[in-house]
Amino acid sequence: MRIYDRYVIWLATLFGLTTVVLSMSSRSLDIYLSLYLVECLALTLMFSHLRPEARKGLNRIGYVLFVGFVFMVAVKVVEMASGAKVL
Repeated sequence: MRIYDRYVIWLATLFGLTTVVLSMSSRSLDIYLSLYLVECLALTLMFSHLRPEARKGLNRIGYVLFVGFVFMVAVKVVEMASGAKVL
């Protein structure tokens, strides 16, 4: 098994466990995205010895999560500024 295969398996396991645990207590999408982003960045740091080509491809997951996180922050800012619920 290659190192980036282990990375993907660990990431899927962490995301799955997070989803199960949070589904019992929280229904807020911003909490899910925040935890997924933290898990992805922490796991990427643990697997920082990946080949540059493999790491470049796997970092796309972090980029997508970061864009989602920025979107959720923007929604919260709009909600706070206008006083109306957006999502």
